Amino acid sequence: MYKVASSLFSLLGISFLLSCKQSPTFETVANGKSLLWEISGNGLKKPSYFLGTMHLMCADDAILSKNVLQLIKQSNQVYLEVDMDNASELLGGVFDLFNDSDKSLEKVLNEEEFNRVKTFFEQHQPNLPFGTLAKQPPLMLSASLYELLLPCEQKNGVEMKIIDEAYNQKKETKGLETVAFQASIFDTIPYEEQARELLKSIDSLSKTKQQMDEMLKIYKQQDVEKLYTMSMEEDSTISSHADLMVYKRNNNWVEQFPAIASKNSTLFAVGAAHLGGEKGVLKLLRAKGYVVRAIKN
Repeated sequence: MYKVASSLFSLLGISFLLSCKQSPTFETVANGKSLLWEISGNGLKKPSYFLGTMHLMCADDAILSKNVLQLIKQSNQVYLEVDMDNASELLGGVFDLFNDSDKSLEKVLNEEEFNRVKTFFEQHQPNLPFGTLAKQPPLMLSASLYELLLPCEQKNGVEMKIIDEAYNQKKETKGLETVAFQASIFDTIPYEEQARELLKSIDSLSKTKQQMDEMLKIYKQQDVEKLYTMSMEEDSTISSHADLMVYKRNNNWVEQFPAIASKNSTLFAVGAAHLGGEKGVLKLLRAKGYVVRAIKN
């Protein structure tokens, strides 16, 4: 998920690059540990690429490799999880994230539990009224814990670095799904379950931080299979609702792939945990008949 301020960065105006240069050749990674994967064959005129991303980290860690920079330059277009060029879509999706029903943390948690959550956010985000924060789905608040626990002032995500570079290269960026669709996922997960998960994360903050640090470590090791496994093992909400939050989305992206990549060499950038696993993007693409190889990132 993305914050409005960072998402709107790319709305300064992006022109299209219509020319297509010769596809670059990249070194294969023998052990298969890479965040960057080349997809070719099965009727594709030119290869396309998948990059596994991490949505938020310290700015110093959000670095694009030389090969990724080259791909942004040489590809015709860039696809992220969500379209960041459409202001009305972004704003509409963000508004959908705010809870306007009769559900609330105050109703599903007892007074002492509610006050623990309230006190935590008032201490860590004093500039934002808790009443406003509490209108978000509890899982959104759980996701925001990572940003609060990062040991740095300057934060960024790989996607925002990609958007910066795509803008500089005058490349179009698009989305595989909408913010409104992502917001709808929260509506399908019981609100009380989300609230309990939020409380659990806050009560075990040191463990939460340890898990986040381990996730970043594995990301830097570029082990997408281990990232997938860890996501399932450490996040009970994701594992309990994997079909909705992960597998169906993976399938939807792969179903869109032929139409997108058949005419244009494309760089796809999605959360790295979506790449690994038996139902991950890479295995699904292989099952469709594409040649999938890990290349140096």
